[in-house]
Amino acid sequence: MSILTSPTLQQMNQTLGALDFARPELDMVEQYLETQIDTPVRELSELGRHLLRAGGKRLRPALVILSAQVAHPEKYASLMNNGHGMRDRLVKIAACMELIHMASLVHDDVIDGTETRRGKPTANALYGNLATVLSGDYLLTRAMYHLAHDGDLNLIQKVAIITREMSEGEVAAVFLRNKIDISEEAYFEVLRRKTAVFLSGCCAIGAMLAQADAAVVRALEQFGLHIGMAFQVVDDLLDYVGDPALTGKAIGTDFREGCATLPLLRLYAQSDENERTRLRESFGTEIAPERLTEWIQQMQQTGCIDVAQEAARSHLQQALQSLETLPPSNAKSALLEVADFVVSRSK
Repeated sequence: MSILTSPTLQQMNQTLGALDFARPELDMVEQYLETQIDTPVRELSELGRHLLRAGGKRLRPALVILSAQVAHPEKYASLMNNGHGMRDRLVKIAACMELIHMASLVHDDVIDGTETRRGKPTANALYGNLATVLSGDYLLTRAMYHLAHDGDLNLIQKVAIITREMSEGEVAAVFLRNKIDISEEAYFEVLRRKTAVFLSGCCAIGAMLAQADAAVVRALEQFGLHIGMAFQVVDDLLDYVGDPALTGKAIGTDFREGCATLPLLRLYAQSDENERTRLRESFGTEIAPERLTEWIQQMQQTGCIDVAQEAARSHLQQALQSLETLPPSNAKSALLEVADFVVSRSK
């Protein structure tokens, strides 16, 4: 399957069955998320329901659950059926990771002034920035409450590290806004902090919940890190070559918002001074569609798109290699399919 040509995750579930082994727990996650948006504040509940109805791939809870399954299949089966609520615990922790992710998304939408996500109005577009920021805070506190109630200090510390790095990445990205001459190293470091560390942490947490040994936790952590890197590189690619009808956002949104991603960085690096001046003057502005189309064609003709695709493939290969030491299992096959989806998705 080639990059940027795959079905959505919902279609993948239907055709490949990648998440069949996690389906009971994922259904429980969805039900649990529904309970977390009910509050005495009616408007907050309405806003929360809007966020849930907006959909999402639920990739993060899926990684928690699948990692628990693949890390220690025998122990996982025992833990899930020992009558001590271990399945409920796994579901709650997986849901907490999704709540944290949802909180980060609504905060991002406010920061970026995003009005649509997945083709639907964002919360800030409907309810305003102030209420949306506070709702993100609420989702985060719900997750923190349940993690504290769970009481596993190692787990709490892991989530704290994840959210700290994610926050650092978000702040770093803000200060790189409207800078087109940043290094590719700086770009990849922001990707690592903003996206990859979170997916890596989800995989590690799943393994920890299954009481896997340190080597297995590390292998799954590396798997999540590399699919996280691949995920964000592909996301950045879709901004230039994706179908707006599928992605839910206009082509070149990152360019207009002053976010320099790998295809643009590579185009800028190999352009002459006159072309660099044109790029600098247009970057972060509402440029004419014709001008943007011209630069996208240059990205394609000069191999800038290929460079980004190869970067995603490289991280995919590293993700797959990290799982080689784990024994074959249905859950492992599902993780491999999820990895393929990450770099092949069209939205």
